[in-house]
Amino acid sequence: RRRRPPPPQSPLEKVAAQEGLSLPQLTGRWFLVGMASRCSYLAEHSHQLEATTVMVTVPDGKSLAISTFRKLDGMCWEIRQRYLPAQAPGRFLLKGRGYSSKVDVVVGEADPTVFAILYYQKGQSISVKLYGRSSRVSDTIVDKFEQHVRAVGLSDDVTYYFPTYGFCDSSDEFHVLDGEL
Repeated sequence: RRRRPPPPQSPLEKVAAQEGLSLPQLTGRWFLVGMASRCSYLAEHSHQLEATTVMVTVPDGKSLAISTFRKLDGMCWEIRQRYLPAQAPGRFLLKGRGYSSKVDVVVGEADPTVFAILYYQKGQSISVKLYGRSSRVSDTIVDKFEQHVRAVGLSDDVTYYFPTYGFCDSSDEFHVLDGEL
């Protein structure tokens, strides 16, 4: 009898989570500064990227409640998601709707007063996001982000930077999308 090969190691298993991270340090307002992903939609629509902010709260001491504010067709929308605690500190699970629509999330590196680099993996595809406490971060932080991007096999041609103006701070009740809570 032939043995089945072991399942391929997930790219995120090689990513170390930020040690000593205290979730309350992540609360507050963040700006999405950059993202690296092989997402074809992102590649085709990169000229339409909108300034994006995120509000983070820790409702129960273990999970992160994320409210993302961005414009869509000129209207401000709020997208609500809950990152549930996973098997280790700094690792989370984002459950989506439908079969196999879970996303693994890892806080790869963070200085909670300045920046956070998060990894997202759905299936075998991985993306990396850079968040800043302000809409602009130093070149040193951008360099760190780009090192993280290359470490998971992504490159400059799939790295996008977001506008630093035109942010939404809120949406009306008719423009809220609730993720799985």
